[in-house]
Amino acid sequence: MTKINNLMDYEFLSEILVSDDENKIAYKKTKANIKDNKYDTDLYIYDQTIKRSYRITDKKNASLFTFDGENKLIYKYDSDNLYDYFYKNDGYGLGELAFKINKDVKSLKYLSNDTYLIKASDKKTEEEKRNEKEESFYKELTSLPFWSNGAGYIKEETSYYYLYDLKDNKLTEILKSDKDNEVYGLDINKTMDKIAYIKGHTDSNGVMEFLESIILKDLVTGKEKVLVEKGYSTYTLSFIEDRLIFVGTDMKKGGINEDAFIYQVDFDGNIKMVNDSSFDKSFGNSIGTDARWEGNRTFQVHDDRFYFVVTEFEESKLYSIKLNGDLRLELDGCVEDFFVTDKDIYYLEMGRGHLAELKAKSKDESLIENKIKGVHPIEEFNFDSSGDELRGYVLFPKNFDDNKKYPTILSVHGGPKTEFSDIFHHEHQMLASDGYIVIYTNPHGSSGRGVKYSDIRGRYGEIDYEDLMTFVDIAIERYPQIDANNMAIYGGSYGGFMTNWTIGHTDRFKAAVSQRSISNWTSFYGVSDIGYYFGPDQTAADPWNNMDKMWDESPIKYAARAKTPTLFIHADCDYRCPLEQGLQMFNKLKLNGTDTKMVVFHGENHELSRSGKPKARIKRLTEIKMWFDKYLKNEDTKA
Repeated sequence: MTKINNLMDYEFLSEILVSDDENKIAYKKTKANIKDNKYDTDLYIYDQTIKRSYRITDKKNASLFTFDGENKLIYKYDSDNLYDYFYKNDGYGLGELAFKINKDVKSLKYLSNDTYLIKASDKKTEEEKRNEKEESFYKELTSLPFWSNGAGYIKEETSYYYLYDLKDNKLTEILKSDKDNEVYGLDINKTMDKIAYIKGHTDSNGVMEFLESIILKDLVTGKEKVLVEKGYSTYTLSFIEDRLIFVGTDMKKGGINEDAFIYQVDFDGNIKMVNDSSFDKSFGNSIGTDARWEGNRTFQVHDDRFYFVVTEFEESKLYSIKLNGDLRLELDGCVEDFFVTDKDIYYLEMGRGHLAELKAKSKDESLIENKIKGVHPIEEFNFDSSGDELRGYVLFPKNFDDNKKYPTILSVHGGPKTEFSDIFHHEHQMLASDGYIVIYTNPHGSSGRGVKYSDIRGRYGEIDYEDLMTFVDIAIERYPQIDANNMAIYGGSYGGFMTNWTIGHTDRFKAAVSQRSISNWTSFYGVSDIGYYFGPDQTAADPWNNMDKMWDESPIKYAARAKTPTLFIHADCDYRCPLEQGLQMFNKLKLNGTDTKMVVFHGENHELSRSGKPKARIKRLTEIKMWFDKYLKNEDTKA
């Protein structure tokens, strides 16, 4: 049985990396630290020769690591005002100092012959730090976007890519990234004489453009060549054989959220699509859960194949493809991370009853188990809505009795281009443990079913709302244990938008919880870190050319009708769906005389439910539980 505080016990595995001899698998393990209100991350190695793991680091802030040519783990251990310190592990314990670099190192990758690819910025002098502190009372805004969720106001920073020669202790600059040459991704060929990178652009007035360029640079001559000029929004690029492979979208078919395709480009700039145009998948793992940690691999080139994760229906699958279009399904289920070697594919996978576990494709059992006890059962069914087949999920409560009726909660995911599946979701399981049936589905707008399905531009609150209400009606019909007169709705981000929309269009729910929501597209436009482009793209309108349409698609327009008791949860450093979006709805419901409450989390951002500080996450879940208990169980308690 899942309790709120179980969140503190989970171990989140991420960022697997395998040594060349395949004897060692390095990974990060992260746990919540409620005492210090933070997360502790250490490096571990799973040793395949002894079939067990051991911890490497002791500072609980593990970051960069790579294996060298001797299959030794090299990792960033410490940092001060002068140097970043990298240690070499040769078995158990911390190991010893391998090298130090007088830079602030952002990424580290071993290449060959004691050479590393490093991304770094200059260490700040004490004088620079003093000047920053003295000037911190103001901020000049000259570009769009001007802030970013989780990072705050965007700073103009300069970083560099280097080749680091360990033998000579020498850094050789190969590329500079700054506001005039924004580098979003870089790869180097096997002979280390060419690099390719994705170059971002801003217009003359400082506004970020959405289509990037692909640049090839000869490291011998220093000459650069534009292979693709402002052609695609590009996810990744890599050298493969005698050319480049990249994933990108021109956004002509589905706008900002359009699914991408795989392309190859030779060194003369000739572009060819690699996959068939019918392979319309959502790249990356977009399955929602509050029980994972970030920082996992989506793409990798190994030999002559390109490996990639896509979300397909309610799974995240690993595929591979050759330049000739030879496509192969490698893994299904819910792949969280992967690493391909000559002999095997190692990966992290989530499931109904476990968090990310370390597995190998060649083996039937997990190398590292990560099971959750007392998981409540889930049933799923397919149904038709708006001309498509959707999948619905029903999570049963503790001590489920077929002959009883239960209060039921409709959960709506964020995005909208994400999705729910049957993998472990702490929040859902917690509510089931509290005696609720939890139901959820993936309405139009969700990922996993191609661009036609995910494209709801200009239709927010229409086809998706119909899907959700149809799903509720069918779930009630299929499961008489659902108490149709005792239901609630909740969700965050897009799920918060749909919660706001729903309470303005129906009174069928006895309670609602709206989190980190959008309520007003017209004001969202100017304050969100993505508002100036996401809002017009998704509503097919802007405040100057079609204000009425933008207003018509705003939940706040219909808030005067809202009589559903609603809890609003928001973070004051949420720059994705800023605080004022929740405040507007809270304000109007108060004026309506509707029972409402708003809980504001200081210093948290849009990721509160997934990676917020432990105490904040516990408080948030407690408030949700109490709100539902009050209106669906008549239990009015205080935290």
